Amino acid sequence: MKRRWMKARRVAVRLFVAYSVAYTLTGLLFDHWGTQYAGLSEAACDPIPVRADSQEELEQRLAEEFVPTLVFSVGEPTDLTEEVVVPYQLVRDPEDSGRYVWRAAVAYALDYGASASSVRIGFGAEGRSFSFSKPVVRLIGLVFGLADLDAHFGDVEMFEIYLAPAETDGYWGIDRLVLFPHGKAKMYTNGDIRCFRDSPVLYVSRGKHAMYPSLQECNHTSVAQGRGLHLIAEHCSVGTLYYPTVSAEFDVGDSANPVNIFATSPAILSGEVFQDEDAWGDCFWGGYGDEESRKEKSCRARFRWW
Repeated sequence: MKRRWMKARRVAVRLFVAYSVAYTLTGLLFDHWGTQYAGLSEAACDPIPVRADSQEELEQRLAEEFVPTLVFSVGEPTDLTEEVVVPYQLVRDPEDSGRYVWRAAVAYALDYGASASSVRIGFGAEGRSFSFSKPVVRLIGLVFGLADLDAHFGDVEMFEIYLAPAETDGYWGIDRLVLFPHGKAKMYTNGDIRCFRDSPVLYVSRGKHAMYPSLQECNHTSVAQGRGLHLIAEHCSVGTLYYPTVSAEFDVGDSANPVNIFATSPAILSGEVFQDEDAWGDCFWGGYGDEESRKEKSCRARFRWW
């Protein structure tokens, strides 16, 4: 009896040790485990009062009141304080002079490519996502290099928020939203958009930086389209909330009065990531260095200002 008890205890200890090792390794390798896709406390985007005594004040107030909430995922490999700049403009809608368009290009020094993507197994509306942890993403990029992972310098993801006066005098609301995940335009009506504390919510895919109006849409989207098993799937979760600044330092103006903020912004000039860029140029290099080092590189991202 004692011998059986000793044997059972040894088996139990070994199983516990094996479980602990496996759990620790998966905890280090993966951003844990099946995602429930629980978002913020979102609500409908209702019109809000925007009071102003002049056209200039109205435009500044619209820019301030409708700044979106960019929701970055847990384990986002980008350093948001050092490697992200958000040039923006607020211009009249060329198709409707009564509307304004709040447009921005969220610029990153690096797109982390396939290493930041998830593996997702989908069953109807449900699914399970498995993503490499932030240290592993950076390690893979270091070992294998960028090209082998479809990563690249210079990532830009744009959005457009169309603002229109509401029926109630002095109130403005979101008329529609246009996103460009990986360069493909997609329009959403007011009913598709959700707000958090009166700010429209945009979920940013981990390491790839495409934006979506809901966690569900992000987490059921693949960079390479397919059904069932998605080996290069988008992944969104609620990590860091990021609010683009509406300081004049980051306002690129319009085509009649263009401003290259990469040459005028003290915050950008004090760093090293985005020097020698041109907001109104043909290409965004995202920290590729000087003109000489770019000659053999291909442009992977572009701005589209009005």
